[in-house]
Amino acid sequence: MVHLKHVRRDAPWAWLKAGWQDIVRAPRVTLGYGLIFVGVGALIVLGLNAIGFASAVPVALSGFALVAPALAIGIYQVPRAIERGEKPRFRFIISRFPSRLSQIGFLSLLLLMLFLLWVRIAQFLLVALAPDTPLLPGPFLEYALSDPAGLSLMVIGTAIGAILAAVAFSMSALAFPMLVDQDVDAVTALVASFKAVIGQPFVMLTWAWLIAFMMAAGSAVFLIGLAVTFPWVALATWHAYRDFSPEAAPSASSSASPSA
Repeated sequence: MVHLKHVRRDAPWAWLKAGWQDIVRAPRVTLGYGLIFVGVGALIVLGLNAIGFASAVPVALSGFALVAPALAIGIYQVPRAIERGEKPRFRFIISRFPSRLSQIGFLSLLLLMLFLLWVRIAQFLLVALAPDTPLLPGPFLEYALSDPAGLSLMVIGTAIGAILAAVAFSMSALAFPMLVDQDVDAVTALVASFKAVIGQPFVMLTWAWLIAFMMAAGSAVFLIGLAVTFPWVALATWHAYRDFSPEAAPSASSSASPSA
């Protein structure tokens, strides 16, 4: 049985505040971690442009949002080190592997399957609704905003993407930090995440919109903004887990977001 605490309705803002405090305490580690994934994202964008599939960049970036929780595993060592009174270093991320790697791998595989499903759906929609869509960024955007088929593609694609993103969020809201911190299996962590979303929908909907906004804002600034927003969201997610879990030690955000 998964038991979760109730948190305040404004808790997401406290999680963001606590996450930002972690960045201030360890800027080189956290921002360096973010820059690694900015580099990976930039290579993907450049690769898609090089092979003439620039119109697939939005699909790739939205797919990143689906699997991003799995990529944040390492940075959870930063707040753990701070809680222990240690100075966070990159070697903590590299050397302190979670003991439940198989469970983390299983959950990561589920997110990867969601991403692959999203790619297949996007391909199907492109062929079924707008087979004449130009692949270059400028013409694609003009076509998507002016042609009825392009508009249908954007509306339906956005709706399906939002559904898949909601599923991914519900799966991973608490699961990955729980697997890093506690001796539980992937199913228990999944149940905890879904239970938090279902049990406190207003709080978690607010948190989901904040995550979506921050990731979109980070991606909009030539991906460079993700160097800040990606680790910030990841660190805030750790504090969200700490506030929800009765098995976890008190979070740095607990004083700002006490249990109800």
